[in-house]
Amino acid sequence: MAWIQGLSDRDYSRDVLLLAGDICHDLGNVGAALKCLRKKFAEVFFLNGNHDLWLLETDSSDSLQKFHRLLDLCRGLGVRTEPAKLDDGHGGLWIVPLLAWYDKPEETQNSLFLPKAGPGDEMLDSWGDEHFVRWPAGGTPSAYFLESNVAHLHQAYDAPVISFSHFLPRTDLMFPRQPGAAPQPTVWPLRAGFNFSRVAGTWALEKQIRTLGSRVHAYGHQHRNRWVTIDGIHYVSHCLGYPHERKSGRIGYFEAGPRLIWEHGRPAVPIDV
Repeated sequence: MAWIQGLSDRDYSRDVLLLAGDICHDLGNVGAALKCLRKKFAEVFFLNGNHDLWLLETDSSDSLQKFHRLLDLCRGLGVRTEPAKLDDGHGGLWIVPLLAWYDKPEETQNSLFLPKAGPGDEMLDSWGDEHFVRWPAGGTPSAYFLESNVAHLHQAYDAPVISFSHFLPRTDLMFPRQPGAAPQPTVWPLRAGFNFSRVAGTWALEKQIRTLGSRVHAYGHQHRNRWVTIDGIHYVSHCLGYPHERKSGRIGYFEAGPRLIWEHGRPAVPIDV
């Protein structure tokens, strides 16, 4: 919250913020953060991450009900959660939020899963969603959220499209791009610990991005910052991360404020990292 409050009240007054989820599990804190950001930016677009749908011990509802409460909160604050065309002074620009969840490898072939060379491949008990997320019976959260995007995929977009999601749409985004290296590893490097690829995202999201024809796709979730161009699309992750991750440099390159990704009718200069 101190980081949010410390953002300039003037520098972003004509800018649009894409907020790709994981503010907080407490709706009161989510509301306070969004209210503050809404005052600093001309527009704020938001979609939830997994942490935003965590349930408190006293919460008798499920995470899907909390998702709809979160949408109501955004509407009340004037925070956008649906596709919208904006006047950028260069023919317009479409912003398209894409809801999603992750596909586990035992659930579907769309999973971003890669085998892990070391121990710890099955350490799901350390994953908070296993304890704090609760869904109604029947179906999967991934299928529910992806289906909610379908109506947006075949709209007539008469201007460039920037899409964004919380979850990753491709396996290769999990890894820094190394010159001369294969674009997509076939196995994780040898190291103990939780296999993040089990809960990273879904290839089905990538299919939706390609259907949209996005010029830029922003995402979050991994706490590893990227800007990489793949087959004509700029993929950008600019996560705040946890304080210890910023201090140790684990999240990769970092800028103190929001990262500029589009200006003057075109993507900002990409940096492959």
